[in-house]
Amino acid sequence: MSKKGKIKNGNNKAKHTKLLNQKKNKIRDEKMLNKQRLKALVVKSNLYKGFCPCGSNYTYAKCCAVAHNNISDITTSEQLMRSRYTAFVLNNIDYLMDSHHSSTRPIKEKDDILNWTKSVKWLRLEILNTSKITSGNHIETVEFKAYFEEDNKECLIHENSEFVIENNHWVYLGEVS
Repeated sequence: MSKKGKIKNGNNKAKHTKLLNQKKNKIRDEKMLNKQRLKALVVKSNLYKGFCPCGSNYTYAKCCAVAHNNISDITTSEQLMRSRYTAFVLNNIDYLMDSHHSSTRPIKEKDDILNWTKSVKWLRLEILNTSKITSGNHIETVEFKAYFEEDNKECLIHENSEFVIENNHWVYLGEVS
């Protein structure tokens, strides 16, 4: 065999090996993704059967999942607060953005918020008070305490939040100042 034939044959082997490795990597990645999807389905399945993380004593399916599937089904600011807490627990960043008022929505911090929600362990939510500021404009407040664990320490968010109607559904406006 000529030198040219050996080089061509060697190049073909290298290309073949590269293609095989790419295929193996793709199969490995698909298996990993399928494992992650299966784990998420199991978690979601167990979540649907168990009590909702918001502490309502209803199952997730009959509580916050309703809001997560259709935000327009929320009829009170407290329901929105509970569904937002549960969205933090589930790292549902898209729902957190959708349930935030357009004028105060933290789009630029979306990735940071997601990373933070994944880094903490959510413990419980306590609703302390709900009140209507005005009945005509649909402005309400919800005072709450959200407990979480971060760096092996129990932490607390205590906030009095303002909620309003935007696009025919409740949204989080921000902390009452």
